[in-house]
Amino acid sequence: MHRCAIISKCKRMSIYEKRHITTSIENMKSILTIDDIPHQKYLPIIGTRLDFFIAGGSTRLHEYIDFRHKQLGSIFREKLASSSDLVFISDSELMKSLFIQLEGKYPAHILPEAWVLYEKLYGSKRGLFFMDGEEWLHNRRITNKHLLREESEKWLQKPIEETIQRFIQNWKIKAKQNPFVPDLESEFYKLSTDVIIAILLGNNSSIKPDKYYEQLLNVFSESVKKIFQTTTRLYALPINICQKFNFKVWRDFKESVDVSLSLAQKIASEILSKAHESDGLIKRLCTENMPDKDITKIVADFVIAAGDTTAYTSLWILYLLSKHAEIVNEIRSKDSTYIKYVVKESMRLYPVAPFLTRIIPKESILGPYKLHAGTPVIASIYTSGRDDNNFSRPHDFLPYRWDRSDPRKKELINHIPSASLPFALGSRSCIGKKIAMLQISELIKQITDNFDLEFIGENEVKTVTSQILVPNKKVEIKLIPQK
Repeated sequence: MHRCAIISKCKRMSIYEKRHITTSIENMKSILTIDDIPHQKYLPIIGTRLDFFIAGGSTRLHEYIDFRHKQLGSIFREKLASSSDLVFISDSELMKSLFIQLEGKYPAHILPEAWVLYEKLYGSKRGLFFMDGEEWLHNRRITNKHLLREESEKWLQKPIEETIQRFIQNWKIKAKQNPFVPDLESEFYKLSTDVIIAILLGNNSSIKPDKYYEQLLNVFSESVKKIFQTTTRLYALPINICQKFNFKVWRDFKESVDVSLSLAQKIASEILSKAHESDGLIKRLCTENMPDKDITKIVADFVIAAGDTTAYTSLWILYLLSKHAEIVNEIRSKDSTYIKYVVKESMRLYPVAPFLTRIIPKESILGPYKLHAGTPVIASIYTSGRDDNNFSRPHDFLPYRWDRSDPRKKELINHIPSASLPFALGSRSCIGKKIAMLQISELIKQITDNFDLEFIGENEVKTVTSQILVPNKKVEIKLIPQK
């Protein structure tokens, strides 16, 4: 069959027929190449950067790619910031194939160019997110043992619950006289950092928070936030030129990374020096004979990563709940399982990572296309979660869609759980997913147990890409103590 005819046939297939299973190259009789993947025409050298900037640039990346999927289908290729083609996918079967069958023994992902250049220039060795090959696998297996096995919940639960209880108690004191509007972004940042430090320390540590510690965390949280903001501003810009001529955007990025790494390593080193007094993650890693330098790298990255991911997921959930009082009432009247449905539904609508990436380690088949080794493939999680082929009423906040026993679920014809992958799949899925689910679920439970929520604002809050998915403006929610 002629290639054009094959592509035309693929476009006419039903959704079910499009769900290709990855097949070995040897068994494929007719192979399409990356050149056959649908794409928008682009200019030499600059690719589609002009289209990208006209559409709003890096802060609108998730919407730009969502538009491309609507225009070109569930798989397309695009030249954006790099000279090579990026392959974007939004089909759930293709995403499962990518994470389960194609990523290989040592899954590699795309790192922002600014982060790679910083490490190259300043020799800053980082944690699991930056590791590859055997080094990554060795350290990942150790951390899996303590953070992802079923029994890990037993020791994680207490430091998480106690940290959130202190956080909520502080809110209750502030709201005692009158309802108040907290700075949710900053407070959730600090809470997430507090939680990860509590997990590192465990329950028996002699390290106790003081005024200096509070100030340190505030500076740290702001610097981490700035890393993501400046990284986004550098996206699709000529990074080497920005660095060579020391443009302000590069200076801001470098300063934020310098401060964040310095403070994260300071926190990690202090905890490590007193590991014998604790029973937390630091102590557990020490018992694995992991070198102190590796523990410091891994722990520093945990502390940096904790702020953005759980903080913004918590923020999006509270925003949704403040606009849906009926769901708050359901949380209060049902068992704790319902909160998990609320979290799942929130992450479907607002995945903290709108894109998940892998670099194909060897020549492989994805759907009907042969991809060469080194091809970057990007799963469009934002698009797949809002596709009505995957979820009926995709833009509505309906936690019951995840509850098999809820009779209302029958109204929702389309429901493909694997189209919503906030933590990815496979061996390089999010190492902190169990911590995140425990923390967010406990936080939402304690907030709804103690407060009614009232959204303050006339306009809807929209999404902005800042490496992760963040609000386009400050989210203001009034906390009203429950009587």
